[in-house]
Amino acid sequence: MYETEQELETLQRILDASMDKAGAHTRSIFGDQNRLSAIQISSYLQGVKQVAFATVSSKGEPMVTPVDSVLYHGRFYISTDETSLRARHLRRSPLLSLTYFEGADPVIVVHGSADFVGPKNRAFGALDLEWIKAYGQSILKLSNTVIFIRANPKRMLAYSLHPQRFKSAKHH
Repeated sequence: MYETEQELETLQRILDASMDKAGAHTRSIFGDQNRLSAIQISSYLQGVKQVAFATVSSKGEPMVTPVDSVLYHGRFYISTDETSLRARHLRRSPLLSLTYFEGADPVIVVHGSADFVGPKNRAFGALDLEWIKAYGQSILKLSNTVIFIRANPKRMLAYSLHPQRFKSAKHH
């Protein structure tokens, strides 16, 4: 887990505020008995995971694709090439959505905005290490113009049919 106590508190505030703003239908599904906490999410999402990642085209059309991601310091980071369609969409409009799911249990949904993280950013090396662990080589081997997209959540919901199976103890 990379998250500090402060980052976990911030993530928990986002989760709580998102639930407070959710509609009745969403609250009935993501109810208190099924919610995952920031600690549970952070403990569970270790290493590279695949998410459904959505941007909006210049015509206002939603575009979704499966991509690799890592939860790092309370934010999802997605790998892409700086010349990719998704990078161009986000330069025009930084709005994004992503969903991590395993069937219907668990489900983690993020709506927010994007920041770009290039090789000169100090977080880049730590993120690249996650790709090395997962795939045996640096992400820079795929392209010399690779970047990461940091998803800054405005809203975030996390759900499980069996939340008790997720770790909930604080880390040290």
